[in-house]
Amino acid sequence: MLFENILAINPGATLSPMRIIFILIVLLLALSAQPISPAEEVRVAVLLSHDALPYSSALEGFRENLSASKASVRYDIYPLKGDVSKAAQAVEDIKKKNYHLIYSLGTLAADTVLEKITDVPVITGLTMGTDKLSKSLNATGVVLDFSVRTQFEIMKRFLPEVKTVGTIYGYSQIQQMIDTAGHVAKEMNFRLEVRKISSPGEIPAALDAISNKADVFWGINDNMVFTPETAKHILLFSYRNRIPFIGLSSEWVKAGALYSLDRDYKSIGAQCGEMALKILSGSSVSSIPVAAPRTVIYSLNLKTAEHMKINFPETVVKNAFKIY
Repeated sequence: MLFENILAINPGATLSPMRIIFILIVLLLALSAQPISPAEEVRVAVLLSHDALPYSSALEGFRENLSASKASVRYDIYPLKGDVSKAAQAVEDIKKKNYHLIYSLGTLAADTVLEKITDVPVITGLTMGTDKLSKSLNATGVVLDFSVRTQFEIMKRFLPEVKTVGTIYGYSQIQQMIDTAGHVAKEMNFRLEVRKISSPGEIPAALDAISNKADVFWGINDNMVFTPETAKHILLFSYRNRIPFIGLSSEWVKAGALYSLDRDYKSIGAQCGEMALKILSGSSVSSIPVAAPRTVIYSLNLKTAEHMKINFPETVVKNAFKIY
């Protein structure tokens, strides 16, 4: 019908290949935004990258939220167990079936689905966010990273005397976040001291460069800098220079970081479930932006705090998820 309407406007028109592709994309998005009838069974394919508690919790939150829908929901679960071949096989199976929605959890599942499926709405969870997700017309989701603003607001609450925030990064895809951090820091009266490296071997020199300037060392999700292999060196730098390190997870805090922000995986699943309900109610995927986790939990290391001569407010300690 769409092609017929276009040709009716100009019967002699010849559609170029690029124009046809554009029309198909528009048609696809329009079709994906059709609401589901309450009497219709909703079929959801779920891909679990790994068999671990965060994945089962995120699925539980998703299912509980989706239960608010009047429609009957059928879930087909594809456990990938970290196996690339199982992911490819699952996607081929999904292509043969008429699913209304795909819910992918973890990087393996998201990368495979986003690369191979373009005609079914996809919601992703438990990923750091990728170019594939940002460029996809049929996908949205909740990433693991908290927004820079959220991280800096909590930093200001936990460490009100901090003036200069230092960090190191290596990968070019982190640049956009660093730029955002610069703007947010300026708004919040922080100074941002950043060093870019091209290999892990440059980390010691980068740390030395910020040692006399930073009040706090901010850990970010850059797999060139913050890895299990570099953790000992980074934590020793923090301890010896009495520059508190903000870790990337409770495991970093257990090892000596001052604190970390952590995720409530069931809450992330519930967020994804809300997105699913919007899509099933007729909203287009492109109208639902990729989101950060809305629930923040955190871990504290009080031994590190004592060494750094940092006194957390009583409410901060009381409300911590984990304390070491």
